[in-house]
Amino acid sequence: MSNEQKPTPSFLRRRAFLLSALGGGLAGLVGAIALPEDWLIAAPAGQGGEFGAQGARSEVYYACPMFCTRLEKPGTCPVCGMDLERFVDTGAMLELTARERVSMGVKSAPVQRLQLAREIRTLGQFEPDESLDRVVSAWVAGRIDRLYADFTGVTVSEGDHLFDLYSPELYAAHRELKVAQQSLVNKTPGADRLVELSREKLRRLGLSAAQLADLEAREATTATFTVPSPASGVVLEKMAREGQYVEMGMPVYRVTDLSRLWLMLSIHERDLPFVSLGQKVDVEVAGLRGHHFEGAVSFIDPVLDTMTRTARVRVEVPNVQGLLKPGLFGAATLFAELTSDGTLATPSLPGEYACPMHPLQRSDGPGRCRICGMELRKRVPARGRAPGKVLAVPRQAVLSTGKRTLVYVEWWVEREPDGSIRHDHAGNARKLAQPQYQGFEVHLGPLCSAYHRMDDGTLHKLGDYYPVIEGLPAGVRIVTNGQFLIDSQQELSGKPSLFRPQGGSADGGHSGH
Repeated sequence: MSNEQKPTPSFLRRRAFLLSALGGGLAGLVGAIALPEDWLIAAPAGQGGEFGAQGARSEVYYACPMFCTRLEKPGTCPVCGMDLERFVDTGAMLELTARERVSMGVKSAPVQRLQLAREIRTLGQFEPDESLDRVVSAWVAGRIDRLYADFTGVTVSEGDHLFDLYSPELYAAHRELKVAQQSLVNKTPGADRLVELSREKLRRLGLSAAQLADLEAREATTATFTVPSPASGVVLEKMAREGQYVEMGMPVYRVTDLSRLWLMLSIHERDLPFVSLGQKVDVEVAGLRGHHFEGAVSFIDPVLDTMTRTARVRVEVPNVQGLLKPGLFGAATLFAELTSDGTLATPSLPGEYACPMHPLQRSDGPGRCRICGMELRKRVPARGRAPGKVLAVPRQAVLSTGKRTLVYVEWWVEREPDGSIRHDHAGNARKLAQPQYQGFEVHLGPLCSAYHRMDDGTLHKLGDYYPVIEGLPAGVRIVTNGQFLIDSQQELSGKPSLFRPQGGSADGGHSGH
């Protein structure tokens, strides 16, 4: 056994107390040296607790500089032994002198109405417009004797020769027509009906009116027919070879008109409320610097991708000059302007009649869709919502925990306990010698940007702003810089703050040390 004595529990407690007191004193000394003398907003001597001097609900109290103790009389802190300092409690408000505002870098600005817009930037890929895609197939079974468009990528016009098809079935149908025509010449009873039936058979085999007229003009019967292109465009696929036998309906070419392309975008769910049909989209292509392209939203996928949390949005982009090519990437910018109530400004879609498949194809009267040929149906005209100025606060003025959003208002007039303005006997608002600051919980919209439209139509960005949904009136001044320090003072003073809406001191009496 060792002869050394173990320290008693009472000795350990005394040592812990002495170390704690020594640590508290050192922390207070460091804070007093490092911070300005009036950092904790000590009130000037002789101002007492009068309402007129300090504002609504003012109260004088004394507290430890580390805010572990708050008393009504001067003295020393019973926890750390530091001298208590004098403070003025203005209720939920914090009063700052000019020197304090400068040292904290406090700046303020009035809440005003601005023209806001949310800019959505994303990358997409160009694809052929499916509505302009055509497949050229064999009308009947036969053999391809010649391919005029013998490689992919060749540009063809409507009516151009694509391939020659040898077909015994077409030969037999042509022979029937010639026999019927001869019967008509011989004035055989019912010959005119036979001629019409022969013509109808050739039409059903795929011949156009021009081809049918050409066959009728020929004296000799032919077994080879030329198949023309049904539309202008580019041959994207060649699916047969010369000499190949084909069955009826077998595809031979795929011809696509590239004068209009689709730019397929993936828009995140947070941005989908700012996308609407007919919305203009600016497009840039990395390899085509100096060229500006503009499209319009023609389709928004009603189903969200659960893996990426995005929805596909289709933008129709004119490609008259042929500079754009399927497969290119395009950088798209959607400029979603807001209305005066903070909602999305949408373009008007005039016309009472619209295609059920292509909603942008509209007309004032009945007709058919120029894309798919469907009959236009009567619809309620889509009246747009014009852009307007909305109440907004700067991005840097907002404090947020994710669930709670706060801005600090700068008051230069006295307030009643209920928050209303106090007036003097003449009915004028009673001014304060120093401003008071109070936090307001607000409901804000998504982050947008403020723009000023120049005379030439270009937009000049003014900064990032949040639209105010509720919680702030127009005209009040809010803190745009230094609000973090103001909120810290609010919390240290036990007043309502960002993380303590009801106020109160921090947990654990001396946790500020």
